[in-house]
Amino acid sequence: MIEWIKNLLENKKEFKVTKWQTDDSILRFLSENIEGDGTLKTSANDLPDEKKTDESGIRFAPGLMDSMFGVDDSSESKIKIKELSSLIKSIAKNGDAGSKSEFYKKITESDGVIGIIDEFLQKVVNLSLPIEPYLFSFAKNLATKTSHRNSVKMGIAILGLCQNKTVMNEIKVLGLHDEFTVFSTVAISNLSDNPVQDLWKLASKVDGWGKIQLVDRIANMELSEELKDWLILDGYKNSIMNEYLACTCAVNGELHKKIQNENIDNKLFKSTGEIIEALISGGPAEDISDYEFAHETVENFIRHGKIHVKDITDFNTLNSIKDFLIEIQDDIGEHKENGWTQDIVSNCLIDINEILKSKDWKEQAEIALKSDDNILYWNGKQAAQKLGLEFWDVLWSKLLKNPLDSSAWHDVTAYAKEQNVNDIIDFAKNNLPLEELGTGPKDWMGLGEDYQKHSSLDSVITFLENYPTKGEELILVGLDSPVTRNRNMTIRALSKWKPENWSDEITKKVNHLKDIEPNDDTKKNIGRLLKGLELE
Repeated sequence: MIEWIKNLLENKKEFKVTKWQTDDSILRFLSENIEGDGTLKTSANDLPDEKKTDESGIRFAPGLMDSMFGVDDSSESKIKIKELSSLIKSIAKNGDAGSKSEFYKKITESDGVIGIIDEFLQKVVNLSLPIEPYLFSFAKNLATKTSHRNSVKMGIAILGLCQNKTVMNEIKVLGLHDEFTVFSTVAISNLSDNPVQDLWKLASKVDGWGKIQLVDRIANMELSEELKDWLILDGYKNSIMNEYLACTCAVNGELHKKIQNENIDNKLFKSTGEIIEALISGGPAEDISDYEFAHETVENFIRHGKIHVKDITDFNTLNSIKDFLIEIQDDIGEHKENGWTQDIVSNCLIDINEILKSKDWKEQAEIALKSDDNILYWNGKQAAQKLGLEFWDVLWSKLLKNPLDSSAWHDVTAYAKEQNVNDIIDFAKNNLPLEELGTGPKDWMGLGEDYQKHSSLDSVITFLENYPTKGEELILVGLDSPVTRNRNMTIRALSKWKPENWSDEITKKVNHLKDIEPNDDTKKNIGRLLKGLELE
């Protein structure tokens, strides 16, 4: 009778009990895919619940969605939080099986939980719910016995509130995947006896969006000298963009102090160069104008360069710094706030020029250009440009070896000269799978398995912009491509050609495409093209 009255007062609902726990869980999947060094195998990047790419071809890197979106203040989210709070209360107090099933259903029917999780957790805290005997075991099962990423994320988040350290190992394993790193980070911070060390250990084993978010958190903690060294030597490195963490690691790792030593080792020299290049490049995070110790770090890096500059990557780093200094030489602007003066800029340029003149870089650039190592090849290409070397033959040779390498097509078409046009067109016609590339207009992104093919066609079409009437067969394929980007580039190429250079077949194809084009923006541009208007 007492339980009946309690349930009545709490407006308890009866829910259908469905099976949601499984031994074939995400945790099990990750546990079976750990390398000897504790990192995840590349094969574990795609989780078991990964949705098949739809016709749009859109795929987000693990953890990217959660890094992009913040709190969701929509009325729908507020309703969902209220419903989930009611369910978790029933679970914590009564262990109600139906409420568990309904909770799982509600969190897995959405695309993500990042927009509601903070407010939901705050409500859980405010409810002062009992952890035992039901809430902890439910959260643990969500995190470790389910096969949906949303339930795993919610389980980790609730476990962080439960103050039960017995799940630390499971949380650390889940944190190895970038999709869960940020959730594991919060839970570890709440549960660990030594959160800095545990988070540092996890950060050394992840590489993507999870690492970016994790290092941002670690950088604001109390750091040992060893951890500061790690931030400078390895912490900034990630598979997304070093620019995201360069300034964070330089500041919190106290790079300016370490680089001012009379002597440094080559590893610190290389890392400092990469950090400086990332700061100069800028991008989505703080850049060199935000780094208050920029001038002293650059000065000391150049000083050490007199001893450490040896290979083609060093040549490129010094040239990046040189270009930056030349840019601010006449107008220091906001950089003045970081201590830059005309004298410092001039002295740095003098020292850089002396170092660059002390070696013959041509041979190193040519060796790097012929390398099968993509990073070394890229550095060789950058250096060859700076040195004014002719290297189109090397690029052409790489394409001949791999006709479906989109980066090789990009390089060949970017550096080609007029005498190369016919060779490029003939090679494209004979080696690109034109029938596959021209299957008819759809609103596809051209990602996934077909990315290389369609990206190669991108480069060819862009190249043809400047050569009216040449490569008509390839232009026609571009108009028939299922990838919207290919068609947009082809339309842009035809706009540059001007209608007087279109064949009857191209004119017919463009007019037909106007009627069947599935993308609204592309359809508008086709209309503008036919009217001789500038494309949008």
